[in-house]
Amino acid sequence: MNIVVVGTGYVGLVTGVGFSELGHKVSFIDLDEAKVNNLSNKKIPFYEPNLEEYFQKDENFKRMSFYSSYSELEWENTDIVFICVQTPNNSETNSVDTKFLESAISEISQLDNDNITITVKSTIPPYEIANVCNNVGYDKNLLTFNPEFLREGSAVHDFFNPDRVVIGGLDSTKTNKLKELYKEFETEVIITDPISSQLIKYLANTYLPLRLSFVNEATRLADYSGANLVDVLKGVGLDSRIGSHYFRPSPSWGGSCFPKDLVEVNNFYNKEELNLPLISNIIDSNNEHLNWTISQLLNLKKANSLESIVLVGAAFKEDTDDLRNSPTLDMYKLLSDDGVDVVILDTEIDVPNHSYVSSVNDVKPNSLIAIMYPQKENFSKELSDYSSKNNCIIYYPWS
Repeated sequence: MNIVVVGTGYVGLVTGVGFSELGHKVSFIDLDEAKVNNLSNKKIPFYEPNLEEYFQKDENFKRMSFYSSYSELEWENTDIVFICVQTPNNSETNSVDTKFLESAISEISQLDNDNITITVKSTIPPYEIANVCNNVGYDKNLLTFNPEFLREGSAVHDFFNPDRVVIGGLDSTKTNKLKELYKEFETEVIITDPISSQLIKYLANTYLPLRLSFVNEATRLADYSGANLVDVLKGVGLDSRIGSHYFRPSPSWGGSCFPKDLVEVNNFYNKEELNLPLISNIIDSNNEHLNWTISQLLNLKKANSLESIVLVGAAFKEDTDDLRNSPTLDMYKLLSDDGVDVVILDTEIDVPNHSYVSSVNDVKPNSLIAIMYPQKENFSKELSDYSSKNNCIIYYPWS
């Protein structure tokens, strides 16, 4: 098929490159001319394991093209348009910002091609998509939805090995075209209505941070009780009804999706008409754990007469360079504001407006080294060797 992907972030680029690998012709649109120029010159704007390999393959790259304007494309032969633009949280209104999505739908809806299947991959509440379509004069019932379930750090693997494919829409011709696109994938395809398709996405991104928060609360309880945390979590996770996946403690969770999607889930309903005490308190639980982790660091620093704190790993998790809602940056700010000598150590990522170093040898002696998430084995050994020689203590908030 001829596919157009609007947006070249994590979702758009991984999706487009993935379909190119499967033999489809893919055209990317991004209004950022610099990004388009870089992509045209085989430069990817972010790190994602294995993405570079597929992107650089000659046969794949020949099937891809990059544009910074809608008018540059030949739309008459386009089968499917995937809208993969960002839908960030607007801090002023505490709701999703739809301006990028509205712009994309407005541009595409003006095309003279009624056969195009316009598919929204961006995460957007059902009630907001209706407002967007009203604003641009487009019939919302013509849209299809194909929410993504790509994890940063394993997005390429997730694209080719989905747990399920969810398609939402009211026009069976358009939903069947999407189903045909996914026929090579060995997974269940769920075809449902638009609201249900979006709620599947939102509730998945609600349960996962709920699970992470449960583990972090269990961590605090184990510490309070004097229990062996590793044994406790193993013993609980071996229950087949629970499982051990996503069952690891952390300094707190972050990222580009969980925080904003939880805010939107809690915007779904009228608090006077519906009480959801679990869902409504997940973010508060996460904030509590972040503060608890900071207290652990300060107590260790004081007990061992250490002079500074080093936070190892700037991103919100391993195998990504995404700094959005990173617990490391949140902890850095709180510690720094409290007058603590704190620095971020990351060998791969620059961290503007923060005190950071890119080499273990730049770490001050007599430091508490907090490894925020698992690091590569050789780097972990380097940290251990440095620590033993320079009166440093290593702390693992995730184990």
